[in-house]
Amino acid sequence: MAKKRLLAFLAAIVLITFTPSPPPAAADEAVIKPTGKSLYVAINGSDTNNGSKNHPFKTLEKARDAIRKLKAKDGLPAGGVTVYLREGRYERSGSFDLNEQDSGEAGKPIKYTAYPGEKVTLSGSKRIEKSAFTPVTDQATLNRIISPEARQKVLVADLAGEGITDYGEQSRHGYYLANDLSKVPPMELYVNGQGMTLARWPNQGTVQMDEIIDPGPTRKDPNGEVHTRGGTFSYSYDRPQYWTQADDIWLDGIFGYSWEWSYNKIASIDIAAKTITLRYGEMSGLLKNWYPDFHFAQNLLEEIDMPGEYYIDRQAGKLYFLPNAEFTAANPTIEVTMLKTPMINALNASYIDFSELVMGNGRDSAAVIMGGSHVRILNSEIRNFTNSGVLVNTQSRFYYNDFQGVPGTDHAIISTHIHHIGGTAVTLTGGDKTTLQPGNNVVENSHIHDFAYYHKAYNPGVLLSGVGNRMVHNELHDAPHPGVLIFGNDHVVEYNNIYDVCKTFSDLGAIYMNAGETPQQRGTVIRRNYFHNIGESKAGVEGVYPDNFTMGLQIDENIFYKMGNSAIKNNGGAHILSRNNIFVDSKVPYDYADIYLGDQPDNQIPKNYMPKWQALFAANNDFVGTPYLIKYPELANFFTENRYYPDTNTFQGNVIYNPTIPRSTTTNTNGAYDKFGLVQYAHNFVTAEDPGFVDLAGGDLSLRPDAAVFSAIPGFPNIPFGEIGMNGSAGTSTGQDSHPVQGVAVYNDNVTVDRWKTVKLQTAVLPWNADHPALTFTSADPGIATIDDAGVITGQSVGQTVITVASVENPQLTASVNVTVEAGDGIMEFTDFESGANGWPVDANRSIVKVDDNRWYKVLNGASALSSKKFSDYELTFKLKTPGTIGENATLYIFDRQAGSGSSRIGYKTRADGTSSWLLYNSAWSVLKEVKMPEHDLKPGTEYAVKMLVRGGDISVYVNGEFRLKGTDPGHNAEGQVGFYVNNVSEMMFDDIQFKALTTDLAGIIPAENRIRLAAGESKQVQLTFDPADTPDTDVTWQSANPSVAEVNDTGVVSAVYEGETVVTAVSKVNPLIKADIAVTVSNVMHETDFESGGNGWPVDPNRSIAADPDGNRRYKILNGATGLLDRNFSSYQLEFKLKTPSVMPNDGVLYIFDRQDATGSTRIGYKTRTDGSSAWMLYDTAWQKIKEEALPAQDLQPDTEYDIKAVVKDGDIQLYVNGERRLSGTDPGHKPSGKVGFYVSGFDYMLFDDIRFSVVP
Repeated sequence: MAKKRLLAFLAAIVLITFTPSPPPAAADEAVIKPTGKSLYVAINGSDTNNGSKNHPFKTLEKARDAIRKLKAKDGLPAGGVTVYLREGRYERSGSFDLNEQDSGEAGKPIKYTAYPGEKVTLSGSKRIEKSAFTPVTDQATLNRIISPEARQKVLVADLAGEGITDYGEQSRHGYYLANDLSKVPPMELYVNGQGMTLARWPNQGTVQMDEIIDPGPTRKDPNGEVHTRGGTFSYSYDRPQYWTQADDIWLDGIFGYSWEWSYNKIASIDIAAKTITLRYGEMSGLLKNWYPDFHFAQNLLEEIDMPGEYYIDRQAGKLYFLPNAEFTAANPTIEVTMLKTPMINALNASYIDFSELVMGNGRDSAAVIMGGSHVRILNSEIRNFTNSGVLVNTQSRFYYNDFQGVPGTDHAIISTHIHHIGGTAVTLTGGDKTTLQPGNNVVENSHIHDFAYYHKAYNPGVLLSGVGNRMVHNELHDAPHPGVLIFGNDHVVEYNNIYDVCKTFSDLGAIYMNAGETPQQRGTVIRRNYFHNIGESKAGVEGVYPDNFTMGLQIDENIFYKMGNSAIKNNGGAHILSRNNIFVDSKVPYDYADIYLGDQPDNQIPKNYMPKWQALFAANNDFVGTPYLIKYPELANFFTENRYYPDTNTFQGNVIYNPTIPRSTTTNTNGAYDKFGLVQYAHNFVTAEDPGFVDLAGGDLSLRPDAAVFSAIPGFPNIPFGEIGMNGSAGTSTGQDSHPVQGVAVYNDNVTVDRWKTVKLQTAVLPWNADHPALTFTSADPGIATIDDAGVITGQSVGQTVITVASVENPQLTASVNVTVEAGDGIMEFTDFESGANGWPVDANRSIVKVDDNRWYKVLNGASALSSKKFSDYELTFKLKTPGTIGENATLYIFDRQAGSGSSRIGYKTRADGTSSWLLYNSAWSVLKEVKMPEHDLKPGTEYAVKMLVRGGDISVYVNGEFRLKGTDPGHNAEGQVGFYVNNVSEMMFDDIQFKALTTDLAGIIPAENRIRLAAGESKQVQLTFDPADTPDTDVTWQSANPSVAEVNDTGVVSAVYEGETVVTAVSKVNPLIKADIAVTVSNVMHETDFESGGNGWPVDPNRSIAADPDGNRRYKILNGATGLLDRNFSSYQLEFKLKTPSVMPNDGVLYIFDRQDATGSTRIGYKTRTDGSSAWMLYDTAWQKIKEEALPAQDLQPDTEYDIKAVVKDGDIQLYVNGERRLSGTDPGHKPSGKVGFYVSGFDYMLFDDIRFSVVP
């Protein structure tokens, strides 16, 4: 919702076009059955002829002059005069000028039309024969072209040798004052009617500025400095190193706010410093803001590398071209644009029709109609004009708000196909701003598409200005910026089909208005239009968008379908009535934006708008005595209404239905966003059921007679969906109604790609404007190489295959290419952020920042970032840089193969007690594995190397080469996106993100135990596993940090020497950066487990698990019938542990403590409950013979009670204590000298164990 108050003076509006439509009956009748006088013009005619059918004139000018003489002598005959143009192509080198003297009269029109059944083209281009293009042989020229393949294929045409010497020049243009320097657009190249691409880099997409070195001047700087010098920015890409011989490079893009599109020349490039200085200043200077900047470079011979790219050497008069499929066809039409003025230029002319004409290929515009009345363009095709299409009551797209003279009325563009226009397609201004008399100019039943390719911002398909002009029954689509711009009063926009607009820029709408500073501009009606598929993948793109306090509109009975943002966005306006509209799958049906509302001194209204409103009303005596106050009586209350929080907008009788796309949670029960509750609501129908469409899935949004909406909203109109859009087609009667696919081409001779790498297949459909150009791509062996729906080949395994490309419309039309996949380096994707994001999302929450000389990917608190590609099995490595402060509950998630909203997740969390954890979650957020760390594992302000291996459901994580986590998610996704989420920390920064194919190279060493305890004199073999399991790199060296505490030999046997602590490390011989640390404690405590960080050698499975109490304490839970043995051998020992009993103690429960069990058995300490309520502690030998029993009259262990248990085992002597009291003492002469110790539970539902400690016997 940017403040674009200067929009009224913009200099950037472009043509747009649509598909032909059959002429209305009246127009058709006039052509087929002419009355009055007829004159004829033919390609082979002569201006010395009399203009009869058999002796036609050669030029339109001669026919015009003949009509002047006729009028002067006899006046116009009844029925007027019809000038028939016979079939052919008429090259225009200048405008066809018509003045008042060339007018017809009511009932006596002058008509310029194609002879029935014949195709007539007025062209502003020169044709070049295909034979004029020859291979480039000049080595100096070839050396400039970067692509080796292109050097072999590029052709050159000697324009100067063809007599073509006016090439025009590239010039500054863009938003607002940028157009002060704009000149007539330069020559363009067309092949078979398709505009070719001025050589550019990158071929697709854009790049960004790095750092702003000098923002340069702005539009507010004095003395027009914005036109004399530009700012300087650094760049991170390396391409400019190849441009040192280019001297006319232009950048196309945004260097400031999202609406400030710019076409700016490069003044200089410093290759060493990697900086670019622009020739001209930007309107707000170079700046970074909420909307990401972007640009591409153009007009570079060096960058010819894609079929269809061209470059004109203006000094040498040479045209360089890389042939495309149309060019290689048998007899292509090759043209360069020459005409620098409007093709038709009518000043104060009236009652003139142009019909059944194809007008194309001009550098300026197709038609300018100023003053006069009833000039019409009927059943024609207007295409390939660079500046604009049809301008009514304005000579230039730069001054569309007023015509200095009496504006013309009742001009019309009807049933005309207007397409591939560089600026605004149709500009309709006119009407009397003093009397509010309507202009009645109209664009009707026309197909308008693919406009604003040269002037990309604020150049709509239709611009309405002045008073009382109309846009009716049109189809409008495919544009980078708005579809319709509206200024002035009382316009009508109805029955139009509008879609696929605002595809490049943001903060605009399909229909956009910005009249907040002139609130007397109101009265426009927008009704019964179909807005659909707008802003689905781009934020800030709205449907109908009255911006910046625009007031006084009616938005009635429209249908909005699949609107990705706000269907109606009212930014602070008033008296905007939105009634009886239908919203289907619209994210925000109605948005009353509040960003500028408020009465504080620095708010927009008090600061910027109220002073201007007061001055406006004072200058117009509050509009007393003017038609404005009569027509808009609410103006009398302008300053008594609440201007700071307007409450005069209505949203009533509307239907809101979201069957597949959820409505935003910011909307209220009426389907609107309305923070302050200012909108007047009534009778809105928000429904979860189909409100009564005939066939929503099939695209028919007509309402059935029994539609539920008619009951829910009494009086709801039956919107005639079938009447919206064009009635029939648009264009000439000789034009093609359809363009079937005739061929498929693949430009790649052969494709060689490394495994895991990608190559975009270069394809084409013939003709280029086929109605259904969709292709299918098939790999003969997807195991070797796959190809997606966009034609991107991915190498899968070494070998060869064939890719076949076929037309969806006609699958018999195919082309194929051989693909060879080589081994490569195994890297699936690598991003160092030095040359852009490489598919990682970039916005205000996820940005590329420079730290010293390195660029990092910065993800802010609360943001997530997912890779653009999908992965299955992979090795992920990246650098992680932590912020200066990390508090409690800091979280980092790594999303593994996310599909939809589900994925496995690896988490790192800090705890309030100073510990941290690495965790593995499944898609339901259940913890599958947790490894607790005794302190924060990731320190503030520190850089780490993180590695993650994903093989099927197995996932392992390493930090700085050391093991952190290994677990399995049985429900893992087979394929998906990988990414990060940051929470409760200011940011995390990532760099050198690499995905690599899994190999057998050693990734990590995993010790069976991270910590071991030994008594002095004890030894223990450290067990290691290697990741991956099939790695051959298993050789390690062993070292002890303090051999005086514990030594380690070459095989990993640790020997305790003296009480203390040390670290034993296993280091890979192949990669010394990979290691495993085992903390060794030598003390009288031989082994200790509190289960807060895992089992520590105690087996864990569904029958023996680690369970958390409500207070968070973890215990070892052994279920009925299960045994838990510690994986360690003991001889004499003192065992201490906490035992918690279940809530119910049965009468036949058993608890055994196994003492030094080996393969043949063990001594056992038993506790049993009896059916009579008594219990006993017993000692058994290895043959289960009872050695000792101590009977107790009651159950010694009560339900749901915690006990301290101690067993002292010295040789064969055993003593047992409960809460410090001895319960059992005995000797097993046949005891095992050493073995494992553990527990067995029977009869009890479970037993809980904690703080299990083995100590040296005192």
